[in-house]
Amino acid sequence: MNYKDLKHSENGMPTWDGFLGPILQVASTKKLWKKQDLKDTTIKEVKLPEKLATLRYPSKYHDLIADNRVGWAISDLKLSGLLDNPKRGYYQISELGKKALDEKGINITREFVHSLPKYVQRQEDRNVQDKDSSDDDLESLELTTSQIENWFDKQKDNLADELLTKLRKTDPYEFEHMMIELMTRMGYKGADGEAFVTQKSNDGGIDGILNQDALGLRKIYVQVKRYAEDNTVGRQTISQFHGDLDLQGAGSGVFITTSSFTRSAEEAGKKFNIRLIDGEALTKLMIEYKVGVQVRQTFELLEIDNDFFDKKDN
Repeated sequence: MNYKDLKHSENGMPTWDGFLGPILQVASTKKLWKKQDLKDTTIKEVKLPEKLATLRYPSKYHDLIADNRVGWAISDLKLSGLLDNPKRGYYQISELGKKALDEKGINITREFVHSLPKYVQRQEDRNVQDKDSSDDDLESLELTTSQIENWFDKQKDNLADELLTKLRKTDPYEFEHMMIELMTRMGYKGADGEAFVTQKSNDGGIDGILNQDALGLRKIYVQVKRYAEDNTVGRQTISQFHGDLDLQGAGSGVFITTSSFTRSAEEAGKKFNIRLIDGEALTKLMIEYKVGVQVRQTFELLEIDNDFFDKKDN
């Protein structure tokens, strides 16, 4: 196993669900694991370099990012029944986990884990519990800032998962409009420019164009592919898009997909100056710029403004 082959963030750190398969693989090597030993061994087995293994959140508590992400993955593996928890703080691979490992190897996805009956039932039970919880329950709840931040990170990951599933079911032409809307909100249209989706036929391999100025002298050409998770975009597709850009006299472009890119496609993207946006990066951008999502609730964490009181004392 190698961390470079796992699903990862831009800095190379595996995402929490990238650790799902490796955890099961490690868990299968002996009968019972103490939780921290399972976390440490997984990080070691994927050959995570020290700079990533010791990378911490820029928050008050400075928790280790890799350690937290492996912990989240262990939690979901337990909730789905792929890991058993025979006693507090100890885990072992279940029969269901062994079967999943035999069939999928370490390529176990968040979608697969979240589709398992035990996980689905747990989420339904939790929703009912949330509705029935009383004010007394809330008064007894004590959370650290670190736990709250971790919870929000996990919710954002789950939202990204749901968003990607919905995008893959969207009409392809509507999807093109959504992507142009995203790039517009990101500011690529320009203050006096315009953005539009090309006609379905004779589009010359270009799905959308953003004019960054009123005269259209600066253009961004976009191609999008609404693909299933296992339908990766290869080098040939990127090379073809590069050829289409040449015909437009463009030196760069943006290629967006709901799936992922092969390594050779990523290399071609760098060579041809084409910005590649895969499903994971796409959902992060949509959440950041609030395209296809909306704020359900807002919470504020307040603290004493000492500057205010210092001014009053002077």
